[in-house]
Amino acid sequence: MSKLIIPEHLRKDWLLHFSGFITWSIICYISLESMSIGGEFFLKLIAFVIFYISFAWIIFVEDRSGTLRNKVLLGIKIVIVLLLISLDKYKLSAILLVLIATVLPSMFTRKQSIILIVLITAVHFVLYYAYFDDSFLTSLLHVVIYFMLQVFGFSAIEMAHREAKAKEEFAAINQELLATRFMLKASSQKQERLRISRDLHDVIGHQLTALSLNLEVAKHKVPEDFKPLLQENLQLAKTLLTDVRHVVKEMRDEEQFDLISSLNNLISQLPNCQLAVSSPPEINSLRLKQQLMFCLQEGISNALRHGKASQFTLDSNKVDNKLVIELSNNGSEITKTTPTAFGSGLVGLNERLVDFSGNIALIAGKNGCTLKIEVEDCYD
Repeated sequence: MSKLIIPEHLRKDWLLHFSGFITWSIICYISLESMSIGGEFFLKLIAFVIFYISFAWIIFVEDRSGTLRNKVLLGIKIVIVLLLISLDKYKLSAILLVLIATVLPSMFTRKQSIILIVLITAVHFVLYYAYFDDSFLTSLLHVVIYFMLQVFGFSAIEMAHREAKAKEEFAAINQELLATRFMLKASSQKQERLRISRDLHDVIGHQLTALSLNLEVAKHKVPEDFKPLLQENLQLAKTLLTDVRHVVKEMRDEEQFDLISSLNNLISQLPNCQLAVSSPPEINSLRLKQQLMFCLQEGISNALRHGKASQFTLDSNKVDNKLVIELSNNGSEITKTTPTAFGSGLVGLNERLVDFSGNIALIAGKNGCTLKIEVEDCYD
């Protein structure tokens, strides 16, 4: 039940968030326990509660990027901590700045984060020097300690983010390599079968046909005693020619592969990937099937590489005498500003479908993207 309520990213980092909660709780208790109930008490209590709610809201959602909402919440937390610093006679509220520093790596670049930490520290120094009776040097050393703690907290979380990102990139590359290996293996097998069938048909088949014709001519020119032997050899040549043609036909029939089975075979070799087929396409042309298989494989490979997708959905329907196939995924959002999203890859895929009046487009969305293919089916 708890797994359904608590997001996965919180379960992984539960110790970090729990320590933050304990730190907040202790500082809140120390700051309030000696105060009498009154306006200042409730002001500090509300400030502590708002700080924690803002902090918890940012870390609870899985998207911790620098969205406007997260930046507003961050600004609220900074203002509240600076307010608490000016009201805190125990000089402990500044430790909450470390909690703020831990959420910066997911929202800003390193340069932006350090600049923000420096600005916060400057305001912290001004408030501390103005509201407390310590000397300039003592105030400076006090603020520098908290500044270094912020830098330490930021660096530790940033390192963890880099490692997590590296693992995700490695997993995506590994999946892409598995997909590429499957594509190369399938392609080489098809090419080898095609080469063997052509050699059997063009070389051995033609030679057996010529042999049969020569034996047929020779049968009418030799003495009667040799005709039975020539007739037997002629029959063997015709039988062998029939067998060769039968083998060639079987090898070519194997090329009439099932598109959905091939895609399922590909997905089954990719870790943590699934394919759902809502409506399988009905295709008559073998050449079109081969080209579509390549295009869909390329679409899956790109979704793994650029979008880190794991769920794929295949849908097809007929629109104005054209077959429309859509391969959707749950990868990260891709926009036209993404350099790799709308590159020369689509041009190459469109070239593959020129003979079928085909067109391929990449439709970006908030939840992944969709590879849309429009082609005209035919008979080989």
